[in-house]
Amino acid sequence: MTRRGIGIALAAALALAAPAAAPAAVTAPEVVIGAHLYPKPFGLAYTYGQLRVPDGTPPAAVQGQTVALYASVFPFTAWTQVATLTTDFKGYFSYHSRIAQNTSYRAVWQGAAPVQSRDRLVTLPLRLRLHARRGSRGLVTFSGSAYPLHPGGRVLIQRMDSHGRFRNLAVTTLLSSSRFTRRVRVKGRAGVFRALFPGDPQFGIGASRPLRLRLR
Repeated sequence: MTRRGIGIALAAALALAAPAAAPAAVTAPEVVIGAHLYPKPFGLAYTYGQLRVPDGTPPAAVQGQTVALYASVFPFTAWTQVATLTTDFKGYFSYHSRIAQNTSYRAVWQGAAPVQSRDRLVTLPLRLRLHARRGSRGLVTFSGSAYPLHPGGRVLIQRMDSHGRFRNLAVTTLLSSSRFTRRVRVKGRAGVFRALFPGDPQFGIGASRPLRLRLR
């Protein structure tokens, strides 16, 4: 893709990420950033942004500028510089990275007077797998695993109700191996179940594929 094409693509991405209201006039130099996670491969994040200057400023003021990109993970108290980027002819920049947990980004325009963007958080969902084994007298043993490793994470075992909504059936905790198991007495002849991680500061919400199980 040409530099012009990259600039157009980034402009479209920032427009979609911005509120629908009319943009406010730029009164001072600023850095605007956005970020999202790609569906595949797992953990691939795309961070992008633009330098903006007050109306009447020569366009060349935002071209070829240096931007330092920083990242931080839970507990979000320490920041590490992960990239040094150069803007295109419209002040756009972008960066791809692999994340292993929720990651917050910020960009700093390295001008005569440095300008810092707002922080932008990218959440990484915890991936869950669920298995079930029927026992006697309505007992079902639910087991599974989570990726990446997240010992101590809370996992909800849920069952779909007659309206197609999942309701909590039991709660369990991820072991040091990031596996879980929970035995539950379940009523009825059949059901659809899933495991849900409700999210926390380190990982985003994640759910297993629904599992249909005949109980009798």
